[in-house]
Amino acid sequence: MSGKTYSDENFPVSSFIMKRDLGLLIKKFYFFARTADDVADNEKLSSKEKKTILNFFDRTLGNSEYTDLKALNDLIYLFPKIPFGKKYSRHLLKAFLLDAHKKEYKDWDELLYYCKYSANPVGRFVIDASHQNQRKNKNLKKIYRESDKLCSALQIINHLQDCKDDYLNLKRIYIPESFFKKYGLNTKCLSSKESPKKFIKLKLELVKKVEDMLINTKQGLKLIRLWRLRKETLIILNIAKRLCNLLKKYDPLEKKIKLSRIDLIFCFIKGIIWD
Repeated sequence: MSGKTYSDENFPVSSFIMKRDLGLLIKKFYFFARTADDVADNEKLSSKEKKTILNFFDRTLGNSEYTDLKALNDLIYLFPKIPFGKKYSRHLLKAFLLDAHKKEYKDWDELLYYCKYSANPVGRFVIDASHQNQRKNKNLKKIYRESDKLCSALQIINHLQDCKDDYLNLKRIYIPESFFKKYGLNTKCLSSKESPKKFIKLKLELVKKVEDMLINTKQGLKLIRLWRLRKETLIILNIAKRLCNLLKKYDPLEKKIKLSRIDLIFCFIKGIIWD
């Protein structure tokens, strides 16, 4: 296992703003996702072994069968209370199964398909978990749609941040092949100490596409009735926008681009007062 926890993520995995009981649900879902992701990224396992393990996870969740794996058992135990957890956890496994064998993505649509399963179920899980005891929100479809955009944007931002590590350590390239072709680049440039000029142009176009996804997201997220979830989501939106700015300014092939403590504080404050 990688040893990563929710403190290693770009975004808060249930910050102090969220109620404690809801935070515990979210963290159990996160630790399941972290476990499955670590299987997909494990360099000591073959593609076949990864698929075998991940398919076992899927059958276990589908049948609600307890095993000796705590990350799965903790989630299965919650299924009677949060039945939607089964659907979203199995959706995540579709993405991890792709990671077990797929090394490249040919175009933007194919990348968004990956994000549909690797990122969007996380946002939907949090929304459904938060609204369990609430009267059904008539704007739920709009909220889902904007949550999907935010989650996909965060996933693609993460791909850009980690593009060099993914290439060198996992032999995986999430930046679509069509972008490399457009700028006449060989994917080997991802191992460079700094970005060639053509890659900088590629990076800026990719960031612009992410920013376009986020243009109207705020309006949909403001439809979330629950104050705590609405604020948490707006904080995450601010984080995504700040990361886009940092990616435009700095070189992801030269160093890992991350938020500073000051950046995080600013995003939290803006998310709280933003409405």
